[in-house]
This record gives sequence, C-alpha cells and structure tokens, in this order.
Amino acid sequence: MAIVDQTLTLDAESQRLEEWYLLLGELSHCLWYTAELPEMLRGFCRILVQRAGYLCAEVELDLGDKSEIYRFRADRQAGKETKYLILPLQRYGDVLAQLRVGADFDLSENGDAYNILSRFANELAQAIHALSSTHEHHDLQDNMDMLALSVQQSPFAVVITNADGELEYGNDSFCRISGYALNEVLGKHVFWNSGDPADEKVMRIIKALKVGEHWQGDVLSHRKDGTAYWERQMVSPLCNADGYITHLIAVKQDITDSKFQLKEVEQALLLREQALVSSSNGIMITRSDDSDHSIVYVNPAFERITGYTAQEVIGREGRFLVREDLAQPDLEEIRTALREKRAGCALLRNYRKDGTQFWNELHISPVKDATGAATTHFVSVINDVSERVNYQKELEYQATHDSLTGLANRNLLNDRITQAIAWAKRQDLSVGLMLLDLDHFKLINDASGHGAGDEMLKQVANRLSHCVRETDTVARLGGDEFVIILTDLPETGDVDIVAEKILAALARPFEINGHDVFVTASIGISLYPRDGDHGEILLRYADIAMYRVKEHGRNSVRQFIPEMGVTAISRLNMEGALRRALERHELTLHYQPKIELATGHIVGAEALVRWHHPQIGLIHPIEFIPLAEETGLILPLGEWVLAEACRQQVSWKKSGMADLKIAINMSPRQFRQEDLSDRVAAIFAETGADPSNVTLELTESMVMQDVNSTLVALRALKNLGLSISLDDFGTGYSSLSYLRRFPIDELKIDKSFINDIHENPDDAAIASAIIAMALSLSLSVVAEGVEKKEQAELLRKMGCSQVQGYYFGRPMDAVGFATRYREHINE
Repeated sequence: MAIVDQTLTLDAESQRLEEWYLLLGELSHCLWYTAELPEMLRGFCRILVQRAGYLCAEVELDLGDKSEIYRFRADRQAGKETKYLILPLQRYGDVLAQLRVGADFDLSENGDAYNILSRFANELAQAIHALSSTHEHHDLQDNMDMLALSVQQSPFAVVITNADGELEYGNDSFCRISGYALNEVLGKHVFWNSGDPADEKVMRIIKALKVGEHWQGDVLSHRKDGTAYWERQMVSPLCNADGYITHLIAVKQDITDSKFQLKEVEQALLLREQALVSSSNGIMITRSDDSDHSIVYVNPAFERITGYTAQEVIGREGRFLVREDLAQPDLEEIRTALREKRAGCALLRNYRKDGTQFWNELHISPVKDATGAATTHFVSVINDVSERVNYQKELEYQATHDSLTGLANRNLLNDRITQAIAWAKRQDLSVGLMLLDLDHFKLINDASGHGAGDEMLKQVANRLSHCVRETDTVARLGGDEFVIILTDLPETGDVDIVAEKILAALARPFEINGHDVFVTASIGISLYPRDGDHGEILLRYADIAMYRVKEHGRNSVRQFIPEMGVTAISRLNMEGALRRALERHELTLHYQPKIELATGHIVGAEALVRWHHPQIGLIHPIEFIPLAEETGLILPLGEWVLAEACRQQVSWKKSGMADLKIAINMSPRQFRQEDLSDRVAAIFAETGADPSNVTLELTESMVMQDVNSTLVALRALKNLGLSISLDDFGTGYSSLSYLRRFPIDELKIDKSFINDIHENPDDAAIASAIIAMALSLSLSVVAEGVEKKEQAELLRKMGCSQVQGYYFGRPMDAVGFATRYREHINE
C-alpha cells in the first residue's frame, strides 16, 4: 500500500509540474513570438483563463487620448464567491495598462496566486513596452533566459519536436535518462523506441492532437546501451501565431522503479487472491462503517459451505446467515467486536440457502488502511464445524442421558435440580420434586421377559414427558424409578395437579407385544424451599414419601411431611388432625370456573376442598378424603363443604354476580344417608341458597351399587329443586337402561378421555359418542381437564355444553374467582 501511495503522489506531482511547464511554455510563446500587440494581449488573457483557471481576464491598454480593452472569459459563470484583482502594468514608472482578473480561488495579497500573477503582470508590461518601442529590452530577454534555464535543468526530461515528432530540443534530464547526447538524436523520433507496432497507432493519435489537448501514457523505451526502462509521458502541441501546430512538447518521467515495485505488489496481491480462492474455509470481506457491514467479497469455499453464490450475497450484510435465530449468546461478541473494530470469535448456528443448519466457528479480524490508523474492512473466516459439534453433543448426550429411554440420567438430574433451586431462589418460586416407582414392575419382567419390561419403561418415559412442560425435567434413576423436577411453581399446590395428571396418564393400558398391560405407580413429592434447599435432601424426602404410598396400598401420591422422617403419622393422629381441622377452620374451598362453550361465558364453578395444616402445610385431598370416608368424618366434612359452597353462592349473588351454578362433589358414604334429602334441605334453609343453582356431582360407580336405593335418593334430591351430575362418566360400568331411568341432568366426561382428544382418534370417538348419547337423552355434557385450545374447539364442534380445566382457569379461592369472573364479563 505504501508503494501504491507513493506512486499516486508522484503522479500528482508530475502532473502538476507538467501543467506548470505547459503554462510557462504557452506564456513564453505568446510573449516572445507574437508580433502584434492586440494579438499578444488577447492571447495572454486566454492563457490565464484556459491554463491558469481564472474565470475572466482583461487588459485595458492606455493609448493616451483613448484606451482599448482586450478580454477573455471562461465558460463558467462568476458567482457570489468570485474574487477580483486589478494590477497596474508599469515600466520605468509609467503605467502602460491595467490587468483585471476574476477567480474563485484566493487572490489576497502575498498569497501564491497573487505573487505569481504579479510576476506575470511584470513580464506582460515588459512585453508591451517591447512591442511599443523600437529598441530591444534586455529585461524581458533575461526573464525568458531564466525560463529556458529552468526547463533545461528540470528533473523531468523535456523534449520539443517538430509536428512530425522529430527531436529539435532535449534538456539535460532527457540526455541523462536516455544515455544519448543531444546531437545523437536530433531529428529522430524520441517519444519511444520499443519497436512495438502499436507505437505507430499512438503516434497517429499524438499528431492528431488539437490545441489545448494532450496525450498521456506509460511507454517502454530503450537507452543507448540497450537496457529497457519505463517512462511516463505527457505530450502537448504548440501552435504559432496563426493557430497552426508547429511543435510537440513532451514531459517525461522515469518510472521504472515504481513500475517494477507496482508489479511486485500486483504479484503479491495475486498470490493472496489465489490463497483466498484455494482456502478450504469460507472467507468473507465486509465493510467496516458503523452503518454498513455489507459484503464486498466471498471466496468459493463460502459458496460451497453456504450454498449462496457470490452474486447473491455481495451487498448484503453477513448477519443474514443467522436468519431469525437471534437468541444466540455468541452473537453479542461479534456485534461488540464490529462496534469496537477488533478481532472476535464465536460459535454460531448458521443456515444454508436450502435452510439446513450448520455450526459456524466464525473468526473476524479488522483490516487497517496504509497508515494503520483506520479500519476499512473486516475479514471473516467461516469454518463449518458441524461434525465436531454434533460429535461433542453426542458424547455429552450419552454422558447425561439414559440409553434406554433417552431421559436425563442421574448426572444430569443433579445438575438440573441445582439449577432449578438457584433460579427459584432468585425468583422467589418453588420447585417440586417427584420420585415415581412403578408398582409390581418385577412381575412384568418375570412374565414377559426383559424385552417387554424395556418397552414398558420406554412407553412410561414417553407418557411422563407429555405430562410436564418443556422447562421441567424427567429423569430415570435406574430400574423402574423415575424423577420429575417441576420448576417455576408459583404455588406448591400445582405439584399435586401434575401428579394427578401422571396417575391418569399411567392408568391407560400399555400395548406390549400385542397385549394390553396395566401398570400403576407410587409417587412421593418433596418441595423446595419447604422441605430442603439442595437436591440430595429433596430426593431423600421424596423417597420417604413414595415408600409411605407403597405402605398404604400403592397407586397414589403423597407429599413429604416432617413427621415422615421420624415416624409415620398414625391413622389416629391423622383422624384427630382432621377433626381439629373442621373445628379450627383449616379447611377452605377453591372454585374452578365452568365455561359454556356456545358463548364462552363463565356459568358456574366446581367447589373443591383444600386442607392447610398449620405445621405440615398443604395436605392433598387424596390423603385425607379416603381416611374421612373410612372414619365417618366425611359426613361432617361433606355437610361443611355443601354449606360453605351455598353461603358463597348467596354472597356472590348479593355482590351483583349472576346466578352462578355451584357444583359440589358428594361422597358415597354421604349419599347413602337415609335422611340425605332432609339434611340438604336444612342447609338450603339455613344459608338461603337457591337449590336451582346447586348441582350435586355423584360418581358413576356410586349410583350403580344399589340401583333401587339410588333411584329413591335421586328423586328425593331432585324434589328439592337441585341438579344431579354424573361425574367421571365412562370410567365405571353404567347400564344405559338405568341411566335412562335416573333423574340425571348432566354427564361429566372424565378427563382421562379429554387429555389426548385432539391427538388420539380413539379418545375423540369415545368423547363424541358420550356427547351424542347425552344429547339424545336431553342431558347437558361437561368435559373436565381441558388444557388446550384444540381440545375446547373439538368439544365445541362435538356439541359439548360446558368445559372446565386449566385452559380456562385453575381452582382459586373465592376472592380470586370473583375477580376472574368480573374480568371475564368485561372482556
């Protein structure tokens, strides 16, 4: 770059000197060879405008009793910025004339233009005096001698030929460069002597030059000793007073060293270009402006790696290779490096023209200018390392995942637990940890072989993965033990909901070797921060809770409580705690919205009991409801739930909410009371609730135990004015003939048929058949467990009346439900 800059500087200086010599030459010819004064004055003005760049020039000649003006103007128009200057033309104290000029450059006194113009004016005054006098003026001759001497001693070769190009004059530099004495080449052609036939063509161009034109070029010449050298020439014609070209003047410069240095630079650049072309890595050169990083060059390897041709990417910015995949941490490193104009390295996901992804190990480096101060471009090296990255990922995957199920193994599990706890601590959230063990799994291995057992484990792993979110983790500890980490839990009760979902998913049969196989699971749960603050203790506590499930019949869920770590909560203690819960108001109701699909409005709610133990915390209903059934506590508990729900319904009605229907679950033992209808009527009378806004939910198995007694009880309840809903429909063994006889208002489809209704044609067919049957019997249909929009839309098309589930709202306390209802009606 330094050589190139030096050459450019030399060219500029050479051109400036050549223009200067041409100006002096024309002025010399005008002042020395013009015979008539008017012609000389007009010629002088023309040279100032055409050669020196003035906008206008005029000479006013003083003839005593009169004056004459000789002027010449440029094609350009004078503007507001034009400067004017008037110089007197004096000789021996007498003012002979005035020189007036206009220019768009500085003409202030003592400036370069002023000093040069003053000298020209002085010489013009001498020439006017000479033509106006009969004697010779030696001062003018002296000036012309000085001009000739400067040409003779110029560091550039200057030659003057006749119109045919035959040498008439050559200065000392010409003789030095060419090696010829002047008398050896007088009368010969000296513009070049390379012997190239093309020289004749250029000579014809030079002879055809007109006044004011010039030819410039680099030519190869030979010295007297035969050595070759390169010279740069500018050839211009000289004309006589009549305007005919009489001579050619050429300024020559020996550029041999620069020419060969430039050739070396070109060879070096060619070598680098070939290296870029031959590189197996992609090369991309981009601009470095803050607002412009567009591509100016890519090599063939870039085209091969990306699938884009050079024509398709030149002018675009390199970030197009990332497409929309902007969530990459290493991208910020590249942005910072570009902004700070420094080197940078990143591993990025890039995309080829056909859309396929490849891993790009990108290195960028700034390219400086000749001074090394400014960054002009960036060169980027693109290295496709997909094979290496994929191999590393495979090794990492094998080290962190179970080879049979593809789930996380113990190594990854420990890391995920640590990360989940760290995140929950910063966000003030909870983490749920489930330990799941398949019940009697050994029987499957013993009966069907380990191949069947492995297939079962894979299917279990798949179902577990579908029960949790992408942010959660399902891991296999070994054998038939699985661990599930539930992250970002705003409420600890959410873990029980997921546990119920898992038990429902595992309750469906597994197809193993063409046979339906059933399996259940025991699940133990521990929670951060309630039970511990690191993974080891959470796993231990979940394991204790899981074994407590196995001790109490398996196929259930338990949360760890501190008493489990010392001694089990006895049946007597649990019974006493539940009795105190009723007395101490530790029980509360949560309400899950029921949505009418036709309008999308909230039309009711299902009341669900919750127990918040003062020491243990939340106790899942699955733990205390069976105990309450066995001990008879379900009777006071059930009446409390019904009364509390009725009181809440009345309260909502007084607050301006519409007549919402509240559904209350009734236990089998409670339903079998002989005076059930009287008890329910008493609650209505006590609370003031409207029976038409109350729905009792009975399970399918409950009403089928004693059909005759059931029919009597149902008719008695119906006479009170309330509605009857058959819950968990499809999981029992209903007789359609009895179903037709029962005074039932509503069927509630069990959520096990809803979970995969949008994906499983069998579940969709079952749900559709239930809905069609219910409609044919003039019954309403409620689907529970709706968690996706697709499920709700499909149920609406099937004709389902109402739905409830997490998609529309989780169970919430009374205040939360009222807020949600008001928001809903205002939407």
